[in-house]
Formats: sequence, C-alpha cells, structure tokens
Amino acid sequence: MTVNDTNIVKEITEEKSVSPNESIESPMETQVLKEEKRYNFDKIHISLIILLSCQVLFLLTFSEPLSFIWGGDPLFNIYDDAIMGRSARLVLIYHSIATPFVAETTFWCLEYFEVREKYIPSMKVTIVSGSFVSGICGLIFAYTRIRVFHELFIFGLFLVFFGGVLFIVASWPVPNKFPDPEKATEGALFYGLDLENYSMVLLAFCVLVSVAYGALAGMEVFTNSIWGLERLNQDAFLAEEVVKIIHHDYPEEFIVSHLHIQLSLTAAMITMIGYKISKIKGKVYQIMLFLCPIGILCISYGAWVLNHYLIWVGAGILILCTIALSVNGLIEISKDYLGEKYESASFGTKLKGMLGDPVLFNLYWIYLYAQIVVTICGIIVGLQTREIYRLHEWFDVEYDFNVGHWHVLAVLLAELLILIIINHFHREKSKLKTISAWLLGIGGTWAFTAANAYMMRSPFDVVEDGLHPTMIWTFVGVWIMILGFVLGIFIVFRSYIKKRKLMKENSD
Repeated sequence: MTVNDTNIVKEITEEKSVSPNESIESPMETQVLKEEKRYNFDKIHISLIILLSCQVLFLLTFSEPLSFIWGGDPLFNIYDDAIMGRSARLVLIYHSIATPFVAETTFWCLEYFEVREKYIPSMKVTIVSGSFVSGICGLIFAYTRIRVFHELFIFGLFLVFFGGVLFIVASWPVPNKFPDPEKATEGALFYGLDLENYSMVLLAFCVLVSVAYGALAGMEVFTNSIWGLERLNQDAFLAEEVVKIIHHDYPEEFIVSHLHIQLSLTAAMITMIGYKISKIKGKVYQIMLFLCPIGILCISYGAWVLNHYLIWVGAGILILCTIALSVNGLIEISKDYLGEKYESASFGTKLKGMLGDPVLFNLYWIYLYAQIVVTICGIIVGLQTREIYRLHEWFDVEYDFNVGHWHVLAVLLAELLILIIINHFHREKSKLKTISAWLLGIGGTWAFTAANAYMMRSPFDVVEDGLHPTMIWTFVGVWIMILGFVLGIFIVFRSYIKKRKLMKENSD
C-alpha cells in the first residue's frame, strides 16, 4: 500500500472512528456533524472531465497540430466548407465546449466557497444535465444540421442558466449570518459581510447578463424577433469577422461583447479559486477582495458597452489581484517545503523551496505568465488598434490575433483547471505527478510564447511555402502540453478509482 493509499484509508477511518469514552449524546453529535458535512463533487468532476476529454479528442482530429502529421486533411470529412456553414459550426463548437467547462469551474467554486447546501441538489441536476445535453447535442447539430439537436442544445443552455440563478441564490451573503462569520477567512469580512461570497455573486450575475447578451443577439440574427432590424444577412457570423467594422448593429455589438467577456469572467472564476488554494489572508486579502468586484464590474460593463478603456482598467485591477495570489502561493509552497527552516533560510534557499511542489509552482507560474501572454498583449494590441492594426497591410495579422487571443486564453484556463484538479485528487508526491506538472508548465509557456510571437508578427514577415516558424514552435509547445494533459487526466482517474476502491473495502 502506498503513502497515498494509507492517507486515504486514514481519512476514511477517521470519519468513521468512535471513541469508547463517548457519552450517550454522541449519536446526536454525530448526526449534526453529518448534516454539516459538505457535499462531495468528485463524481461530477470526473463525469465532466470525461465529457470534455471526449469532445477535445474528437475535435483534435480536425486540429492543425495533429492533422499536419497526415497531410493536413481532417480524419473525418463530415462538414461543408461553405463560409456561413463554417461560422455556424464554429459557434456551436465554442458553446458545446464552453458550457461544460464553465460548469466544471462552477463546481470547483462550490468546493472552496460556502453556499446554502439545500440548493446544491438542484444545481447538480440543472448544471450537470444541462452541460451534457448542450455539450453533446451542440456538437451533433454542428456536424449534422438535424434540427432536433439544436432545440435540445438550447434546452441544455437554459438548464445551465437556471443553475446559475440558483448559484446566486445559494451564495448570496447576509452580513453576520451567512456564510458563518466564525469560519470566514481572515480578511474576508467587512462589517460582517463576507467579501468572498459577495465577489462570487457579483461575478455570477455578470456572467448571466453576458449570457443574455449572446442569447438576444442570436434571437435577432435568426428570428428577427428582438429589435426587428430586418438584417440583410440573416446567418451566422464570428465576432472576429465583424470586430473591425466601425459601425455595428445591435447583434454585432452584443456578439463582440459576449465573446470579450465570457472568457474573462471564467478567468475571474478560476482566479477566485486560486485565492483559496494560495491560502492568502489578512489585510492584503481584504484589499484584494475590495478591488476584485471593482475589476469585475469595470471589465464587464466595459465589454457590454464596448469601451476598451473600461476593460483595461478592470483588467489592470484583476492583474494586481492575480499577481498577489501567485506571489503569496509561491511563498506558501516554500514555507511548507522548508518548514521550521524557512525563517532562517537564505533568499536563494527560499526561492528553491518554491519548486517543492511542482503542481502548485506551475499553477502559480501560469497565473503570472497569463498576465503577459494574454492580458498585457491584449492591452498592447488594443492601444494600437486604430493606428496600426486597422491598416490594410495589417488585416491578416489583426484577424489572426483576434482568433488566437481567445484560443490562448481558453487553453490557458484549461491548463490552470487541470493543475487545480490534479492538486485536489492526488495530493501526495509522485514521479508521474511531477512529470505531468512540468509538461504542462513548460508546454504551456512554450506554446503561449510562440503563439503570441506569431499573432504579433510583422505583416511583412511572410513565409512563401509551409508554416511560419513561430507556428511550428507553437505546435511543439501544444504537443508537450497535450502530453501533460493526458498524463494529468490519467493520474486523476487512477487516484479517483483507487479512492473509491479503498472506500468500498473499508465499508465492507
């Protein structure tokens, strides 16, 4: 039996152990403890990981990092390359993957933040079932155009939206009452108000408003039932195709806004989870929790009205919060690794101690590096949009950046989430865990750096035949990262199966 197995058994037996000196009142005390015990979301995490893995495996057969190996053509020639058909298919693909991913992120928020437990069963039913229905039916409709799957896809999205409303109700903070002030993180309270839950509720509200933006735009484009614009081209379009248009109609504005903000708010959710993992607390944490809602509101409202200056202010605030959590997390790794020797250790020894937990080190590193390859690069391009990127010769470069920027952010969020998942399911040190963490960290850093070098290249840097060198380097980083993902998911599944097996043996 490994150290990890021993700890799992110890954890299980401690839950069940009864002292021989217990009083006659112990059964009632045990019942109270059981009622206070939080829900376990491991099965939900595993089921959503399986769904997302199957979706990604299918889509990888069309992806350039893989398809170039067998000549550049997809393995399954099951789609029409008409421009409008392609746009509609991509819209469905984005939503089919994004919905389960946001659902998985939501349940990780439930792992770390207090909510009213009576709402959890309803959230499980709506969010999980909605994710599976929309995720599966959306992909089927994207490649078959069988209308019934589109209606099921919409129904799945509605279930998830309703689950989001329940999340707000379940998380709603009441000063000095909920969450329990005695259990609050140091620095999280302000006159009895739990700022953690306040931030989560505000974040969830902004997500739902942004969802409504996308829904209204879709209804107008395809049914002409919201503003009655009688648009000449009643068909699907991508945000990156219309973002450069100076004068937008409402559907175009709403779609550009929807794409801008949804990934940003998902990033904010994962940042909130990072607060809890990094164990940040005290006055610094209170300042962060004051700033975080301001950043969320600025970036959300800026996206809703397409005001880049507000978006940059919000992004700048969230950058500061993310840097604070990352630095605190790295210091905590060093403290845990060095133990009592930390205070007397040299600065160099403390830095080396940050490598003591490869999973958490790479988690905090990606949090930090994300600010460079996503946020800061996005701000730089935004500042130069009118003067440089809207010039005719920069047309292809701007389009590539508009497409690639979202892809980099989406993959980066997936990498952060898988590191969080590995840390949760497999807490003990192991070679496989270390290898997976470094593959993810190195591969992500490599791929994101090369991708930004490609997206921000000079328009005069043209390769006549074949791929641009920076794109090839991006593929190399992606492959390293894929190996890290595969190994990480294997570790998670193995740890989950082992824990279930030990729990069953212990119950027998």
